[in-house]
Amino acid sequence: MNIMKVLYECSNWLAKVMYLHILWVVFTLAGLVVFGITPATMALCSVVHKWYDKDFDLPIFKHFYSAYKAQFKKSNILGLLLMGVGLFLYIDLKISEELIQSFYLHAVILFICFVYLITVIYMFTIFVRYELPLLTYFKQSLFIALARPMETIAIMLSLFILYFLFSFVPVLFIFAGSSIVFTPLVWFSYRACLLVEEKKLHVLNNTISHTK
Repeated sequence: MNIMKVLYECSNWLAKVMYLHILWVVFTLAGLVVFGITPATMALCSVVHKWYDKDFDLPIFKHFYSAYKAQFKKSNILGLLLMGVGLFLYIDLKISEELIQSFYLHAVILFICFVYLITVIYMFTIFVRYELPLLTYFKQSLFIALARPMETIAIMLSLFILYFLFSFVPVLFIFAGSSIVFTPLVWFSYRACLLVEEKKLHVLNNTISHTK
C-alpha cells in the first residue's frame, strides 16, 4: 500500500511538473520569447513557491496565468535589466580575455560575474515572495545569497547535477526542463528566505524585550 502511495505521488508530481513546463513554453512563445520568458519564468516560480507553501493542489493554470498577467510589465522590466547587465559583463569578460589580458582585471570581472550569477539565482524567488521596489530586488537577492551560503552552494550543486542529468537524459529537459530546474532552485532559495526571516524576527523580538 505504501509503495502504491509513493508511486502515485511520484507520478502525480511528474505530471504536474510536465504540465507546468508546457505552460512555461506556451506563455514564453506567447510573449514572442523576449517579452514572454521572464513573466513565464516568474509565473512558474510562483506556482512552485506555492507548492512549498503547502498548497500542492492549487489550480496550476489559474495561478500561472494570474501571475503571468499580473507580473508581465514589472517582470519584463526586471528581465531586460538582468539581460542588459549580463550582456555588459559578457562583453567585458571577452574584452578582458582577448584584448587586455590582465590576470587581476580578469579575476575582478569573474568575481563580479559570480556575484551577478548568485543574485540572478535568488531573484526569481525574491520576486514572487516579496513586493519590493524594482531595484531593491537586486539588493535583497544578493543579501540573502550571502546571508545563507549553504543554500547558495546547494543551489549551485543542484544546477551542476541537473546539467549532467539532462546531458544523459535529454528527453527530461524537453518535456519538463524548466520545472525540474526551478524545483530545487526555488526550494533552497525559499528555505534561505524563511531562515533569514526567522533570524530577523528573533532579533526584533529580542530588541523589543530589551526595550521593555
